[in-house]
Order: sequence, then C-alpha cells, then structure tokens
Amino acid sequence: MRKICLLLLWVSVLHGCSSNDNNDNSPGAVTSGSWRVSTFSERGSDETGDFAGYTFTFSANGQALAVKGGVSKAGSWSMSGSSRFNVDFGAKSDANKPLGELTDDWKIISVSGTQIKLTDDNPSSAEFLTFTKN
Repeated sequence: MRKICLLLLWVSVLHGCSSNDNNDNSPGAVTSGSWRVSTFSERGSDETGDFAGYTFTFSANGQALAVKGGVSKAGSWSMSGSSRFNVDFGAKSDANKPLGELTDDWKIISVSGTQIKLTDDNPSSAEFLTFTKN
C-alpha cells in the first residue's frame, strides 16, 4: 500500500510540474502519422504490454483505427479544445480488452508532434495514457 501511495504522489508531482508551453493541442498534431501506446497504467499497475503490436491512426474526420497483426478495429476520437481527448473503441468489457480500456473522456496533459499524454478525467481511476508517434 505504501508503494502505491508513493507512486501516486510521484505521478501527482510530475503532473503538477508538467509544462503546457510546448503543446500543440491542434488536431493536426494528432492526425499526422501513426501512434503506439507507450504508457498505459491504472491505479499504479502498468498495463502497457497489453497494447504491444498495436498501431493507431487518428483521421481528421474523427475516425480512429487500431491495427494489430493485420486485424483492424475501427473507433472514433475527438478533441475538445485544449483540455479533452475523447476516444471510443467500444465497451470497457472483458470481451473488448484491451482496446475498450482506451474508451474514455481523457484530460489532456500535453500534445506534441511526437507524444499525446493523457490522464483519466476521473482522478479516482488514476489512469494514465501516452501515445508516442511511430
């Protein structure tokens, strides 16, 4: 329990110190190229490995596509100003893991041409997601 508390404190400090000065919170930064999940954690548990092999693209028309081993799953995405990044790859259920875990109304930490850093809009879930450009 102490380790989880320390991890959450560390993440809170990093989040509080993040700078938005270099953000490019425009959809154009997101729609160019393909992305991979470089970080996905929930309540201190690193679940990044669940997304190994997936490539994600975000089209200007709001379509999202996840591809792994030649199999595609369509979804949607949107950006609400500089604060929200919405992703929908279907229900959060065991049958739709791991992609359903990405379905959420994420709060933007930062967006650049190479990384999209997000946290869940519900702080009690303690979820963090980072997409990194391939």
